[in-house]
Amino acid sequence: MKMVTLRPFDKLPALNTAAVLLVGTEESHREQLAGAMLKEPKTFEVKIHMAQSLPLPYERDHLRPRFDMVVFLINLHSQLSMSTVISSLSHLDASFFLGKVCFLATGGGKVKHCTVEISTVKTLADTHLSALLLSDLSCEEDVCYTAQRLLQMLRVCAGLVPGISALYVGSLIKRSSRLDQP
Repeated sequence: MKMVTLRPFDKLPALNTAAVLLVGTEESHREQLAGAMLKEPKTFEVKIHMAQSLPLPYERDHLRPRFDMVVFLINLHSQLSMSTVISSLSHLDASFFLGKVCFLATGGGKVKHCTVEISTVKTLADTHLSALLLSDLSCEEDVCYTAQRLLQMLRVCAGLVPGISALYVGSLIKRSSRLDQP
């Protein structure tokens, strides 16, 4: 079966529409986050696609929109989740790492029982010059806040904010993470 390497500019964008791909081993987390994103008020149409891992099958490529942003969900309680994300990264074109990738670490509320260290996820995000969000998806308020943040980022990644590109947002995220360090 032929597989596809995702490229951000292979397809034309749709008018006033943004598409996001949620990648992660936890189907319930993907669905919970997608539902929260769809419930949020917005001024543009959002298309949400979900996958357990990359690459995506070639057969359905003609039905997929151009993805404006890819969000990798990493469950801090699952080493499988982390290794799936790491293996999926090689199936993204390098252009995605110019502000169009976000890592979302979940399950950090119970830090004592984590099998994946948050520092490992932070290093992964820093290495790929990508945003890192932390969220406890067991808390409804946190799910809503995370959905709002992702929609804000998606709007920029889709080019729906005049004068601001995804590359600019990526540099701001990188600069602010440097300011957090002692």
